[in-house]
Amino acid sequence: MQLSIPWRVVGHTALLLICLSILIPMAVTISTAFKPANEVYSISLWPASPTLDNFVRIFTDTPFGIYLWNSTGTTVLRVGGQLLIAVLTAYAFARWEFRGRDAIFALVLGAMMIPHQLTMIPIYILVARLQWFDTWQALIVPNLAMPFGVFLLRQHFLSFPKELFEAAEIDGAGHWRSLWLVVIPNLRPALAALTIILFIDTWNEYFWPLLVTDTPHSRTIQVGLRQFLQEEYDDYGALMAGITLASLPALAIFFFFQRQVMETFVSSGIKG
Repeated sequence: MQLSIPWRVVGHTALLLICLSILIPMAVTISTAFKPANEVYSISLWPASPTLDNFVRIFTDTPFGIYLWNSTGTTVLRVGGQLLIAVLTAYAFARWEFRGRDAIFALVLGAMMIPHQLTMIPIYILVARLQWFDTWQALIVPNLAMPFGVFLLRQHFLSFPKELFEAAEIDGAGHWRSLWLVVIPNLRPALAALTIILFIDTWNEYFWPLLVTDTPHSRTIQVGLRQFLQEEYDDYGALMAGITLASLPALAIFFFFQRQVMETFVSSGIKG
């Protein structure tokens, strides 16, 4: 359906305003990160004397390197574990026939609808009894099961042509070889999209790390920035430098896997 010119103008104006509401705060954050202390409150986006002192100070005045390492390590391990569990579980739901399969899958769907806040306290008590408080295990293990990932990948597995699996079986491939050599290579767009979602969700998580960490030894970057804001509440230059650095990994993952999704779609379109 072709929209009339007035509606197109309204739509483009709304999109422009949404883009500006995202880009302007980002520009102010990056600009402030490179400003010296006497220019932090200047309205100019371009610093008159650009400096890297704010980046140096965030590393020297705080254990920012440890925060960065904790966030990177726990995010990579957690997202990797979530993808592995989601792929294996979704494959089992899509390919295997066993008693109670639909009922178990309904429970998985039900888990998606339970707010995380309702299960947070029981999980916190379990973490405390396992003596995982203030460790990487507390940040990774309780969040490895991702019902949304299972649901998303199962739907993609069901859309696979049965002839592809039958051809793999004729060639002597079992379930493991069919999964890793046939299914996974054709699942790149879905896995790339799921990786973007899981990585950004884990990287930006604040409340759960705040509950289960207490020292810089295991504190993540989001909690560390909050701690810095409380202790050095007037050093906005260093704070903006920390926010800029904390944003880079999520942006890098987004642009890298977005490219993978587009390349896979273009490639499959040419072959088709």
